[in-house]
Amino acid sequence: MRTFPIAAAALTLSALAPVPAAHAAAPARCQDVTVAVSMAPGEPADQRVAGTLCTPPGRRATTVQVLVPGGTYGQGYWSTRPAPGVPSYVESMNRAGYATLAIDRLGAGRSSRPSSDRYRPQTHTGTVRQVLRELRAGRIGGRPFARVVLAGHSLGSAIAMRIAVDQPRAVDGLVLTGVASRQNDAAFAELEQALHPANRDPRFAGRGLDDGYVTTRPGTRADFFYHRPTMAPATLARDEAAAQPDVFPSFEAFPTPEEYRRIQVPVLLAVGRHDRLICGGAGSDCSGPAALRAQEAPWYGPSARLRAVVVPGSGHSINLQRTAPVLFEAVRSWADRYVAPR
Repeated sequence: MRTFPIAAAALTLSALAPVPAAHAAAPARCQDVTVAVSMAPGEPADQRVAGTLCTPPGRRATTVQVLVPGGTYGQGYWSTRPAPGVPSYVESMNRAGYATLAIDRLGAGRSSRPSSDRYRPQTHTGTVRQVLRELRAGRIGGRPFARVVLAGHSLGSAIAMRIAVDQPRAVDGLVLTGVASRQNDAAFAELEQALHPANRDPRFAGRGLDDGYVTTRPGTRADFFYHRPTMAPATLARDEAAAQPDVFPSFEAFPTPEEYRRIQVPVLLAVGRHDRLICGGAGSDCSGPAALRAQEAPWYGPSARLRAVVVPGSGHSINLQRTAPVLFEAVRSWADRYVAPR
């Protein structure tokens, strides 16, 4: 079994623009934040990771979810509504009493875009670790949180797992979406052909990107990231327009399934029922949560208390499908049980 490929994992989390707080039905208190980070140990902290910290109105949240997008996506993956009138992931968690910190990884959104030759295999993982450290110390938002849940999608999930494997006390829980120990290799091979250098894409004209930055070719995202029957056309259009440039790490940056047993915190694993990158072929059994858990549980230790969710009517980018509230409610219920009190 292989871990989720980086290029494909990265692709699925695009940099949709965040929904303004004023448009939220139950607005949280949100603020833009930046964290100075270094790209490798011993290097200067000369780069910036940008994010948005949202806290529930009328209460002091004690648990924060740090939200890590995948490749060619930014923090907006978490704050984009899947359809008109349907709350986003961020809105759903804030309403449930959880604070959220959605970040742009280096190269995406409002974060720094360094030369691609400065990236190392562990750069993305290392910069997220630095954000977690600053958050734990109370230097983001002006106060520390008692508990930190690290949530990712696709590449973001692989980053979250690497952190939990190497630093078991860094977080208090993991939400892993769009990832599993087995994948559909044929679909990934097709997806890799949908990439091209970002500096040849008119969407990124004038950014001064070098050839190491790549993105999805226009018009390809629906084929790999969505289940069309539950796709809102406006959401797809926004996704295509807001795709981000990215630098993908190598396979060595991420844990193998044999390393998952080192994870010492509760884990919620979620995939879309129609995720063509994860399910089908020689990939994962996405027929239901029991089947998915039976496939994945042998890789995890008892401390993970693994729970699995298969979201009906969903493709790879679960947050952007009309059925996304199934995932949001599953995360809320899981967090209330395994990470609460808030």
